[in-house]
Amino acid sequence: MEGRIRRFFVLAGPPGAGKTTVLAELQSHVTCVSEPARRVLASERARGGQGTGDQDQALFVRLMLDMAVADYQQARGSTIFDRGIPDLLAFCHHYGFSKRRVLSEVRKRRYDPWVFWFPPWRAIYTKDDERLLEYRGAIGFARRIKNAYASAGYRLITVPKATPKARASFILNRL
Repeated sequence: MEGRIRRFFVLAGPPGAGKTTVLAELQSHVTCVSEPARRVLASERARGGQGTGDQDQALFVRLMLDMAVADYQQARGSTIFDRGIPDLLAFCHHYGFSKRRVLSEVRKRRYDPWVFWFPPWRAIYTKDDERLLEYRGAIGFARRIKNAYASAGYRLITVPKATPKARASFILNRL
């Protein structure tokens, strides 16, 4: 690793909780990696692929895992990830798939033990082309994500509901 310290931090939480917006605020301060789900969805839709949550969920999860592992392997120095590999345990639970492969990667590829948790926030929640869940579904997904990180041995730091700039400052002050 050329003498550089690798510290990997994760922004976790349900869809629509503000992670991506805050990640954009953080990019001028630290290396950031965008969420695999949105990148997979964009790629699959652009090429007419089936690896989406509304078509081939197994392929969707497999593509997200492959991308998350590649992101982890390519990261250097301090990096903030919009979602980590443990998030995929929640996707497996949501779709009713085996978690075996994801659990193997969760054990091999560890992040900082403190994960920045973005709680559900109705006031900012919106659906879009990739975020198809109703707010109630996002709350259920939040529980699965929280359980995934807890079962993997991570501790959550709740990011306060505030402006994106204030949330980014909160995170930077804890790195």
